[in-house]
This record gives sequence, C-alpha cells and structure tokens, in this order.
Amino acid sequence: MIETAYDILFGIAFVVLALCILALIIRSILGPGVTERVICVNMIGTTVTSVFAMLAVLMKELWLYDICLIYVLVSFLSVVILSKVFMNRTKNRLL
Repeated sequence: MIETAYDILFGIAFVVLALCILALIIRSILGPGVTERVICVNMIGTTVTSVFAMLAVLMKELWLYDICLIYVLVSFLSVVILSKVFMNRTKNRLL
C-alpha cells in the first residue's frame, strides 16, 4: 500500500515537473531579454536534474546518479558560456 502511494506521488511530481519544463521553454522563447533566457536555460537544467534524481530513486538505479551529476556539470558550463557570450555582445555595443 505504501509503495502504491509512492508511485502516485512520483507520478504527480513527474507531471508537475514536466509542466514546469514546458512553461520554462515557453518563457525562454518569449522572454523579453537575454538574461531571462539564460536564467530559463539554467532552470530547465535544474528541473531536468530533479527528474533524473527522481528516476534514480524510483528505479533504484545508481548509474542514474552519475548521469545526473554529468548533466549538472554540462548545464552549469552552458550557462557560463552563454553568459560570457552575451556579456561580450553587450560590451561591444557599448563601445
């Protein structure tokens, strides 16, 4: 009975996180500025990492934690690179 409750809880959490990812994708496309888009990309990475972590707990697979850590590193580096690119663009506009 308790495992059924956990399955229902995980199902609801997956649906909520999927809706959050969809809303963030829409926000990143329609965002008024570059900074909002970079923040949305970062939040999408964090939400996908949460999904991976929940899958690891649900499936009891330890290798998914490794995938989760790799995805966090790639997401962080992409945000750093995007920030650097957009800062250089704005710096060139000011000059």
